[in-house]
Amino acid sequence: SGAVLREAFSRSAARSSAPAQLAVSSRGETIVDLAHGIETDRPVQVFSVSKSLVAVAAAIAHDRGELDLDAPLADSWPAFDRAATRAITAMHVLDHSSGISAVAAPLGVEQLISGELDAAVERQDPLWEPGSAHAYGAFTFGALMSGVFRHGLGVSVQDYVQRELVGPSGAFFSFGADAALQERLAPLIFRPPVLTEAQAQELMTGTALQDGSMLPIMMDSPGFFTNPQVLACDWPAMSGITTARDLVAVFETALGYGRERALLSPAALARLTTERHRGPDRGIPFISRYGAGVELPHELSPLLGPGSFGHQGAGGSVIAVDPETETVFAYASTLMDSTVGISDQALVLLGAAAAGAGR
Repeated sequence: SGAVLREAFSRSAARSSAPAQLAVSSRGETIVDLAHGIETDRPVQVFSVSKSLVAVAAAIAHDRGELDLDAPLADSWPAFDRAATRAITAMHVLDHSSGISAVAAPLGVEQLISGELDAAVERQDPLWEPGSAHAYGAFTFGALMSGVFRHGLGVSVQDYVQRELVGPSGAFFSFGADAALQERLAPLIFRPPVLTEAQAQELMTGTALQDGSMLPIMMDSPGFFTNPQVLACDWPAMSGITTARDLVAVFETALGYGRERALLSPAALARLTTERHRGPDRGIPFISRYGAGVELPHELSPLLGPGSFGHQGAGGSVIAVDPETETVFAYASTLMDSTVGISDQALVLLGAAAAGAGR
């Protein structure tokens, strides 16, 4: 399957000029570790792939009895101890059903950099009864999970991820980039945004959720994501910087592939990957499917097939894990394509990896 993946990656590189990395392992053994246009160890912004590490960290903390993901946030977070938000749990945040997928108040770049989203999610009333619907919280997920760890565990979620997940793997993963890391970052390539049919329909009918935290990104995505101050921010939802090789190592360690023991117990893995919501997403106008903070395979994002899980990122990057075949797949892309999310290149490569694993 290594030869097939190498050929598939070569064909993908020939069609797209965008630098990218691909790493795939099976049962702890490297199948491929490839790169096109950049080195295999060049740091890449993987955006919302970051959410998968936060989700795994939350699963570990719950399994150890450090956090109760099913308890109301109000138990430890005073700002949520009011009628509108008292029912919200960390699990609602993880599966995007909290009702706080968006904030009403428009936030500018300087406000986001200064951390005002943390206060905005505390003020926001749920847009629906928590647990009754779901909408992808592209930005708010991070601010909410940051509060969950800060108030419930007394530690930042970024520090917990580094200490309990990244550290044991020996891999590189950073939330945000200091000046030295910014100099090493693979530069992004931007294409003008193009609306899908469903997105255009939502805009015409006025049913699209308006998220004040996403306004600067919608107004000027290239300016936002190349702003040195933005790059320095450690937002848990979208600031992840790593390589495909390092992503594989993190998840091998979490699942115990090729290792003496896993960080995630079988019960914790089952809890992480059990379907909690599937259907029309009120944030993005198509079907989405979530476990406890990870995406599960569906028609538009099959990942590695039934039973697999993972997460995509705005630049086309993706992490995918198949516990049945113990396959870990990571694709890191520098192309901010016209349609946000998992890239066409990654979809082709996922198919080749799944076929190679016997799916």
